[in-house]
Amino acid sequence: MQRELVLVVDDNADIRHFVRTSLEEEGLRVIEADDGSSALSKFHDSKPSVIILDLSIGQPDGFEVCREIRKTSTVPIIMLTNRGEEMDEAMCLAAGADDYITKPVSSRILNLRVTTQLRHRSLGVVIGATVLEVENLSLNTESRELIVGTERVALTKTEYDFFRLLMEQPTRVFTREQVIEAIGGSVDFSSDHLLDTHASRLRLKIKAAGGPRVISAIRGVGYRLIPLQ
Repeated sequence: MQRELVLVVDDNADIRHFVRTSLEEEGLRVIEADDGSSALSKFHDSKPSVIILDLSIGQPDGFEVCREIRKTSTVPIIMLTNRGEEMDEAMCLAAGADDYITKPVSSRILNLRVTTQLRHRSLGVVIGATVLEVENLSLNTESRELIVGTERVALTKTEYDFFRLLMEQPTRVFTREQVIEAIGGSVDFSSDHLLDTHASRLRLKIKAAGGPRVISAIRGVGYRLIPLQ
């Protein structure tokens, strides 16, 4: 079986060498890019399983590269940065990144984050199909039914629209604005509290049916279906 491929994007050759060495020791294949343009080219040519993307790579920068990839792909993206401010994390997640690591990072943490993303990617979510499946959750997009294990969970129209958005890309963070756009025709959203209430009700319904803990709120950004471990 072919080993998973990771694209590492950083303008620092020492960082790229460190990441390559760490991941190859875990049995992964690695390709490298030192700027945004070559990163996009190698992404389209090689179709990696995970992308490790530094923010400060010139123009286009990491944010722009991430947003461009998100137009066509749900490949897991882990952002790297030297900065540790909360706003940087929020901006990474809002751009479509799945995870965020502040340098310097140990080999152990780096490998853990990458294997976590590979595990989530292997859950087998199919977008655009009749049924979306994540772990023991199954959402039928024709009947609009949510099945948790073997139990049917009734959803309101707003809850269905909310949950379908998250099910389509379970490890991606969707901003509050994106969630509101997806379900805005269902109800008048006058406050963030109302959106949080819908997320809370979905969590309770799924938990009551014996399902996993899902819908993670990312402070200042929005929501993702599957929390990172």
